[in-house]
Amino acid sequence: MDSIIYLHDGSFEGLMHAVAAAVKSKEDVQGIYAEKEFSPRIFDTCIQIKTDSQQSLRLFEYLKKLKGNAARFAINGFLSEDLQVGIHLYWLVRQCLVYGAKATQLYTHDSIRHLDKLSQKVGSEAHRFTGLIRFRILEDGLQYGPFEPDCNVIGYCAQHFRERLKNQSWILHDIRRNHALYWDRDSLQSIDIDESFTSHVRQYGEIPESSLSEAERYYQKLWKSFHAAIANQERKNLNLQRQFLPQRYWKYLVEMR
Repeated sequence: MDSIIYLHDGSFEGLMHAVAAAVKSKEDVQGIYAEKEFSPRIFDTCIQIKTDSQQSLRLFEYLKKLKGNAARFAINGFLSEDLQVGIHLYWLVRQCLVYGAKATQLYTHDSIRHLDKLSQKVGSEAHRFTGLIRFRILEDGLQYGPFEPDCNVIGYCAQHFRERLKNQSWILHDIRRNHALYWDRDSLQSIDIDESFTSHVRQYGEIPESSLSEAERYYQKLWKSFHAAIANQERKNLNLQRQFLPQRYWKYLVEMR
């Protein structure tokens, strides 16, 4: 028996439309994937969905009206970039049609439990990076913060810094996805970053020395000196340190270099 697979364009709207179409089909759907991330097998019947924003919005509005965690599961599930999130959202919607908002509390269901874990993972990582992102002051006074999150949490982090640093201009740059957001003290917008600049930051964990302001060089030396001064070398325990702060987060921390 062929497996019914729905494919979408990889956007949140595409995912929502594919889930909506799969639920309406009444077929035994085996998977919902972004087209670029799926390799068809010999017995797969693939149905490509051309994104309809109205269809995706209708489903998302339905999930929001349910209140509870349904809409959050959809958003954070997408931001987690989990390859199987489509089929789990499909089952979430099917359960919501039967049980309403209570469906998100059915933790005995594999898909509900999986979406809850994904949502917690995204929320935890976004919260963690609001305290771990280190902004560098560039020569022109603009502040630049590179980071490499596991999940696509740049939007959550930008919302945080838009409130904390609303009177300053800054750039948040997700190096892994090469996605940057610029706050000009008035609005938040996506921008492109020079590829050679990005490659340097990705390789060395720091922007080119020539792009740093004199003030930034001074602050970095001051911060490293402070960090070294408060450290007790006799009690240094890197294994314990990695338990509290995994090493994958060290790359862009000035004090850890």
